[in-house]
Amino acid sequence: MKILQLDMGREWRGGQRQVLYLMRHLQVTHGFETLLASPGNSPLGVRCGQLGLETVSLAGRFEVDPRNILKLRKLISSHGVDIVHTHCSRSASLGAMLKKACGVRLIHSRRVSYPVKGDLSKLKYRVANAVIAVSAEIGEVMASCGVPRENLHVIHSGIDPALYEQAAAAPKPVPTVIGVVGALSPQKGHAVFLKALGELAARRDDWSAMVVGNGELRPELEAATEALGLTGKVEFTGYRESSEALSRISILVVPSVDGEGSSGTIKEGWAAKVPVLCSDLVANLELVQIGRSGLTFANHDASGLARQLTVLMDDPELCERLSSGGLERLQGFTNTAMAEAVCKVYRTIG
Repeated sequence: MKILQLDMGREWRGGQRQVLYLMRHLQVTHGFETLLASPGNSPLGVRCGQLGLETVSLAGRFEVDPRNILKLRKLISSHGVDIVHTHCSRSASLGAMLKKACGVRLIHSRRVSYPVKGDLSKLKYRVANAVIAVSAEIGEVMASCGVPRENLHVIHSGIDPALYEQAAAAPKPVPTVIGVVGALSPQKGHAVFLKALGELAARRDDWSAMVVGNGELRPELEAATEALGLTGKVEFTGYRESSEALSRISILVVPSVDGEGSSGTIKEGWAAKVPVLCSDLVANLELVQIGRSGLTFANHDASGLARQLTVLMDDPELCERLSSGGLERLQGFTNTAMAEAVCKVYRTIG
């Protein structure tokens, strides 16, 4: 069975990492062949090429570019592609066009919980043979668009635990280092995180913090740090591989305020044996078992976050229990578990 993976992103984020994990698995799984179509020199395309995976460069990231439609129609015919699997909103639109033009079977992966706006946007999901939602919450969003429930499959994203073995073995920093890892974008909740640190600083001084990641909000967040009197307490590291950053973190905060799919950061914290403290978004609660594999605080509640940080800082035994519980919980959310579940969907519609 030949699977064309389609991703129009030019960034390297969690969704692209999932495509790479999936293609690596398909490369060594009997009965499957796979190739990637993505914009030229995209980070995903470069990484796939380095691993010897077959890639095709597209002219740009816009789904209506006629050069891409023509190129992919020829590719589907010449390579005998059985299934097109799309991995972002733009590629979903392009995939729907290709299904109509070529009669190929179509799967969409949906990774964000935002409502789908517009009848055409909803239609592109309805025409798919299957839709993979990375959380049950997203599955409900897809059902509200009219996707038949029999075509919906909930498959959480996964991580490669081997990447975090060194971080898991590293001693946790003392004094406490509180960390947040992810793109500096509005939905990730960095403003809540900084406000909580401001409240924490008024109570105690035995900690520092790391903000790991790049993004549009960095100047604004750095200004907020200064305004809160946290200069010298909070380090903005820029982009770091999470496996490296987590070896320097004692407590991992995931303060996302909306749009979360199936948080890779939570799973990475589990793999690195770092206790996780996250907002109580529906998608986060699908992952974290409160008191066993993490703690939570009410979404947007900086004071609640500050209180929970105090709880963890004052209870090393609780931190150890949460770290062990997270590692146990991770077993259902590995890259292999994700890829094997996707292969079952391929076989179902193939």
